[in-house]
This record gives sequence, C-alpha cells and structure tokens, in this order.
Amino acid sequence: MAKKKKKKQRKKKDIVFVMQYGAFFVCALSIFLLHRVLFHSFDIGKIFVEKDIPSVAQLTGVQSMENQVRDEGVRCEFTHFATGVCVDSQEQVSDGLVAVIIENHKDAQPLSGITKADIVYEAPAEGGIPRFLALFRSGLEVDKVGPIRSARPYFLDWLAEYGDPLFFHVGGSPKALERIVQEGVRDMDEFSRGWYFWRSRDRYAPHNTYTSSKLWSKAKERYGNGKVSQESKWDFKPVSVCEEGCVTMIDIDYFYKHQWWYKAESNMYVRRQFRRPHTDLLGEQIVASTVVIQYVDVDIIDNVGRLRLGTLGTGRALVFQGGHVFEGVWKKDSYQEQTQWLETNGNTIPINPGHVWVEIIPNHAGEVRFE
Repeated sequence: MAKKKKKKQRKKKDIVFVMQYGAFFVCALSIFLLHRVLFHSFDIGKIFVEKDIPSVAQLTGVQSMENQVRDEGVRCEFTHFATGVCVDSQEQVSDGLVAVIIENHKDAQPLSGITKADIVYEAPAEGGIPRFLALFRSGLEVDKVGPIRSARPYFLDWLAEYGDPLFFHVGGSPKALERIVQEGVRDMDEFSRGWYFWRSRDRYAPHNTYTSSKLWSKAKERYGNGKVSQESKWDFKPVSVCEEGCVTMIDIDYFYKHQWWYKAESNMYVRRQFRRPHTDLLGEQIVASTVVIQYVDVDIIDNVGRLRLGTLGTGRALVFQGGHVFEGVWKKDSYQEQTQWLETNGNTIPINPGHVWVEIIPNHAGEVRFE
C-alpha cells in the first residue's frame, strides 16, 4: 500500500511539473510574439495594402477615403463633378447636390449630419456667430441634418457655383429671400415647404429644425435632380502626405476658437472646438481632407448686425492638405463661377478629393496661426 501511495505521489508531481513547464513555455512564447509585434511591426506592415489599414475616417464612421481618388496614382473610372470622390457609374457623376444651412451656435451642439457633408463653407452671421453652408451629394444616406437656420445672401453666392442644388433653410434675411426669388433658387424653405422638415422636441427653438436624406429624396422626386454647373471646377488631384516640415495644427481664433489637427495616418484633419473634439450627435468626429482659409472683406450693413461679405474679386488664401500649406490667393469673377485657389504665380492649387472645408475669415477680425 505504501509503494502504491508513493507511486501516486510521484505521478502527481510529474503532472504538476508538466503543467508548470507548459505554462512557462506558453508565457515565454507570448512574450516572444509580443516582442516581434512591438519591435518589428514596420516589417510586418509591409505586407498590408492601403485598404487594409483603417483610417480615422473609417474608425469614426465618416465617409472613408477608400471611396475617393487614391494617393497611389490610380484613378477611379468615375468621379463626382463637384467633389472629386469616386462614384459607381456615369449617372452618379452629375448627381445633384443638396445644400443645407446649419448653425454652429453653442446651444446647437452637438450637430447632426455635418460629418457626411462633402463641402462645407463656414462663414459668420450676426455677431460673428458662424454658420455652415453644407453641401451633400443627393444620393448619400443621412438620417438627420441640422439644426437648420436662416439664409444669408453670401451663401447664395457659393450655392450658385454648383448649378441649382435643392436649398434647405428656415427663412432668411430680406435680401436673401429676395435673391432666392430673383435667381430661381430651388427653394426648400421650411416656412413654405414644412413637410420636408421636422421640429425636434428634444431642443428648444430655434435650435430644433431638421431634415434628412429621405425627405430630400422626396423633394428630388418632385423637383428633379437639377442642372449642374458647367463652369470651371476645382482641379482634383491626390496630394502626397507630408514627410518632414509638416503643418500639424491650424488654430483659428474668430468668435469660436477652434483648431484642425492633421493626422498623417489617415491624411485627414480632425476638428476641435470648445477645447474638445468636435463631434456630431452620433459621436462621429468632424474631419476634412482639405481645409481652405479664405480671407474676405466684411461690413455690417444694418442695425440688426447683418453682414456683407466680399465673395467676388480676389483675396488671400491658405490651402492646407496632406500636412502641407499652400499660400496663395482666391479668385471669383462671377456668381456662377467656382472660386479658384491659385498660387501666387497664378498656377492652380490642386484639391485633395474628399471632404473640403472652406473657412471664411474677415480680413481685419480673424486670426489664423499654424505650425
């Protein structure tokens, strides 16, 4: 009996030894593999292609750069006329745009749908409070866009550059409403076509008016796709990623101080406002592939504080893309002509396809710093 007992004890010790050795082997192997990943990741990374590497845009739900002209020099077969992004067919090349006036008042945060806009113009309204003219391809799916506010004449100056988009807004200044009628704008004013909007009960007026792609699709069915402008367009070309001497931060100090931070891994600019990441209602980060600073003359024209912006003529411009800054001028000779971005020698500055954000800065009021 004693021999059997000793035999069992030796067997148990052998099992414990095997288990301990196995655990030690697994632990050592894990440390080795972790070391390989941490210190040889660049070698491993060479086997991946660009589409396998997630970008900031993909991680935040923003339209991916995969759907745009690639930096590899390979161009897609079809690109949208106004945005330069890749589309699936010839029919989608001339897909009309939908324009929405979205406010940027502090009480309107977080905004909805702004991350899906292809082109955004950010300009001051009364008291310098910024508003956005956000342009969307009509075929995009966007569940909620807003809060929507009233129109101003200078937004119509940029609207005309794209043909005749459906124009969503809630009323407007007297001059803006007058021009909407005179110029035959395809007007979607909530005051006259309220069935294409809704008022949210979660917010107080005037920060509670919204629309959606389902509603603007119904408007498109009734009023058509609209013609697209045949005037000169931006020169869309992929911009290489900066490797040294890069501009990684754009600081804009005008009314609401905000910044754009460049992320080389996604070749995108991430927006911060109110000292935190500027996200929409769904928590998606606002990003841009190109940020343009357009300096214009601004005058107060009445006792309400309404503004006149000098959108015609020429002026100073800064174009940020790929971590580079291109210093030059903007030029716009007529309302129907698209504003051009030119180097000081007159050459056109190519625009990186994707989300383009144009910041309108008063010549004598705003300060822009970059580093």
